[in-house]
Amino acid sequence: MKFLIIIMAIFTLPFYSLSQTNEELSISFVKKLERQQFDSCYSMFDTSMANKFNAAMLEKMWGSIPRYMGEYKGFTTVESTKKDSIDVVAVRCTFEKTKMDLQFSYNEQKKIIGMFFVPPKNKTAYVTPEYAQQNKYYETKIAVKTGTMSLPGALCVPNNIKNPPVVILLAGSGPSDKDETIGPNKALKDLAVGLASNGIATYRYDKRTLVYGKDMKNVDLNTEVIEDALTAITTLKNNPLFKDSKIFIAGHSLGAMCSPFIASKSKQVNGIILLAGNARPLEDVLLEQYNYIFGLDSIGDEEKKELEKIASQVKIVKDSKALKLAKAEDLPLNLDSQYWQSLVKYNQVQVAKKVKQPILVLQGERDYQVTMTDFDLWKQALSGKSKNQFISYPKLNHLFMKGEGKATPDEYEKQGNVEFQVISDISNWIKSK
Repeated sequence: MKFLIIIMAIFTLPFYSLSQTNEELSISFVKKLERQQFDSCYSMFDTSMANKFNAAMLEKMWGSIPRYMGEYKGFTTVESTKKDSIDVVAVRCTFEKTKMDLQFSYNEQKKIIGMFFVPPKNKTAYVTPEYAQQNKYYETKIAVKTGTMSLPGALCVPNNIKNPPVVILLAGSGPSDKDETIGPNKALKDLAVGLASNGIATYRYDKRTLVYGKDMKNVDLNTEVIEDALTAITTLKNNPLFKDSKIFIAGHSLGAMCSPFIASKSKQVNGIILLAGNARPLEDVLLEQYNYIFGLDSIGDEEKKELEKIASQVKIVKDSKALKLAKAEDLPLNLDSQYWQSLVKYNQVQVAKKVKQPILVLQGERDYQVTMTDFDLWKQALSGKSKNQFISYPKLNHLFMKGEGKATPDEYEKQGNVEFQVISDISNWIKSK
């Protein structure tokens, strides 16, 4: 799962002088944080969200930041953008170890309706991979419509091939777009154009948590991933271009974890591809990720405390009674109890052992988020069926992009593309089915 150290706290915040610009309001808020005027910050909260958060929680969030990013040093640039009818302001905050944008969202009444830390946008542009032969395919927009929700989607179709095999691409955890954009990298877009250049259609779409995240309640694996994937299958089967096509699911990270369940629920799926899918429980993988990242340099006292805190949160997840009563702030990643309960109930390895469709498992050996431990567990559980195949790549990371030495989070901010060998292996596997 994409592990960017992001500390999210979504607030709906309120009224301030209409004479101030949204940029000025954002700077004012940051200055209040600097002076630890948390009650004053809290006074800006919208009523609906003020009922869920308090000044003490804001103080706790701000106080925990040095454990992840080092001591706060100050803010520099302020940038404004607009998304639909919402004004978004990003204040660049400098910490001892890194820089992060404190991003605010405003409504028309100049009330803050969202606030969270995000990594600064990388100015390096996405580069189309050399293996993309753009004269061999075309791309068209087709939304995934589940109930009243509509998710922007892209269908990438090879030219002059009747009923080509088609792959539904599923992104990893978090509110990902259809390309699975991370910095200047777009792993799912690379897969889409690479496979289309090899005669295989692809379908990808923005996740529901990206399009409707601020309005979503009671999020679990079903609402985050599974429902929309099943809708995508139906959408393809109703498309005349794919009336007799074979359909495959290719999930990355969390998408890979969910793929066996999707295949078990649809007889129209002809095979699944697991790209860096965790075989172990997510909470165990998460704890391992924290240990790895903190261990890249010497682990200080604050980091040791943070690891102890995460370990205690993991224990709550594994205690069914405690989990049902736990609040989001007592659980890993500040995700609520219902989400973690859905994860605990789902055993992806056991489901995968029962699915009838063939499975291709792919793993980068330099991946520190989902590791070769998971790959070996998949292999141990599924190698009894000759139709399943397992491939690992010594130099590839979690995004299946090439690198050298020990992988670090900074690697995701360097421009790269999914390695062509991965495209080739997936293409060959699909064409053999």
